[in-house]
Amino acid sequence: MKMAISKPTAKKNNIFKDHGDRTAFLIGAILGAVTFIVIFGASMISPSNTNWIFAYTGDATQHHLGWVFFRNTPWTFPIGLTDGLCCDGKVSCMYSDSIPLFGLIFKILSPLLPENFQFLGLWGVICFALNGGFGASLLYRIKPDIIFTSVGSLFYSAFPPSINRITHHNSLGAIWLFIIAMILCLDHKKEYKHKFTPMILWAVNCMLAVLIHTYFVPMVFMVMMGYVILVTFRDKKFIKAVAVFGTSVAATLLTLFIIGAFYGNGGYIDGGFGGYSSNLNTFFDSRGLSKFLRPLNSFDGQGEGFGYLGLGMIVCVIIAVIILFSLIEKKEGSFFKAAGGLFKKYKVEFWAFAAVFMVSFCWAVSNRITLNGRLLLEIPLPRLVRGCLSVFRCSGRFIWVPGVLIMTSAMALVSKLTRKTAIAAVGLCFLIQGMDIRDWCRILHSQYAQPPAYEYALKDEKWEELTKDTKEIIFLPMKDAYGLYMQMYFDFSQMAAKKHMSLSSFYLARMELKSVQKYAQEQYDQLKAGNGRKDVLYVFFDKEDAVEETDNTKVYEIDGYTVAKVK
Repeated sequence: MKMAISKPTAKKNNIFKDHGDRTAFLIGAILGAVTFIVIFGASMISPSNTNWIFAYTGDATQHHLGWVFFRNTPWTFPIGLTDGLCCDGKVSCMYSDSIPLFGLIFKILSPLLPENFQFLGLWGVICFALNGGFGASLLYRIKPDIIFTSVGSLFYSAFPPSINRITHHNSLGAIWLFIIAMILCLDHKKEYKHKFTPMILWAVNCMLAVLIHTYFVPMVFMVMMGYVILVTFRDKKFIKAVAVFGTSVAATLLTLFIIGAFYGNGGYIDGGFGGYSSNLNTFFDSRGLSKFLRPLNSFDGQGEGFGYLGLGMIVCVIIAVIILFSLIEKKEGSFFKAAGGLFKKYKVEFWAFAAVFMVSFCWAVSNRITLNGRLLLEIPLPRLVRGCLSVFRCSGRFIWVPGVLIMTSAMALVSKLTRKTAIAAVGLCFLIQGMDIRDWCRILHSQYAQPPAYEYALKDEKWEELTKDTKEIIFLPMKDAYGLYMQMYFDFSQMAAKKHMSLSSFYLARMELKSVQKYAQEQYDQLKAGNGRKDVLYVFFDKEDAVEETDNTKVYEIDGYTVAKVK
């Protein structure tokens, strides 16, 4: 009688578990890309289609124009520096939210690209594909069933906060970054071909987070906290945990340095922490985007903490809770004894999950704890603590981590049902999800599949004369609330980019406002004193700010803007 000898599993150095995992990823990615096209249409992906970017003026316009200036900037070191956006000098492309990862790639390819080029649509479809692909890979570790993971992946690709972000805060659609971190957590016991592979995988993920949007950096590190707990207390490998954390911190700082995050004099701290938080009702508040659930009350600014799970996922969570109680009751002894036994058996996993969930949830809620339209509690913070937290003042965004944890946990419990029942349950829940956000998706499709025709505002022939031999556009006098004049900035920055002129200021995530105001005031005083510069086009925020016309200075009213030019 021959004995069957099982072959040892081959050790690998990539994130995928096996062939089935790669298949699950591929199917999830395809479904994610299809989800993007169904919601937004295919025309948005076209590299020459900048119409949707300028037709709906907003953050996407800022990101695109920031990249155009970055594209026109000669290569330097740090490699992410952009010239011409601010009188203070070069700034990193990360502060115009121009997705440094793609910004660098397409700057390299710039000589091969047409003048009218955009990558934000391509970024959107890739994000949805990776959200779905890595979501499927995450579920495959829980239930290695291709059909179950394929259906479940749709919840990641159609995650409402990602849908809500991808057209304006484009880079923030990349929830796949912390989904990868969750995969690495589940793989904490995985044996790789090389022992330093976990350090490389975590470090690369942190580097990608920096090169996409810095808000993903703390999200990845929040999940890493769970990994450190598991490796330290479950695997008893403290040195490995320290090595992973240390190399990740080093990789993060090095990447920030290389793309110019520390270059210049701008401040890293901004006001508003606590105002851009997440409401305790966030998982149930559709903000009017649900077909079935009415919007709940919240405070101004808490749109940053939008974490609606969708009606289908809420139903899935309810089913999961019922399954959890049913599983506990099947254990021998009383309910609480059985629950205590499970906790004792999986206490390290429980504390790892709880730590990630609570840190991300509490940071998202911030020190201003709100429920609907009521302020329940405001915890006073020391100035130093508030200053540190204000580096990431839009704390509500961190609610996406607990949101995805809830989503994954719910589907993990549903997977405990029989195969066909689990697939049917997840499929039904996603059908409810699709019906719930159907009207919202139809609106998005009508907006972005065929956006209204865009006509450039500065079309008067006089601009050719006024910009001849002009090297800089100076906006006067600099306003505290300069962000209210985004349309003006975008109109003139298009002209400046095309004619290779610099700007005195632009709408940036990081700018030393006092320094810019000082420069603008000096130029304003010189212009009023008759000592203006001939190589400058002066643009006034408001007509009332315009200087008086003299023999030396001519004031014009063109295309709705008031400008001045020194003869």
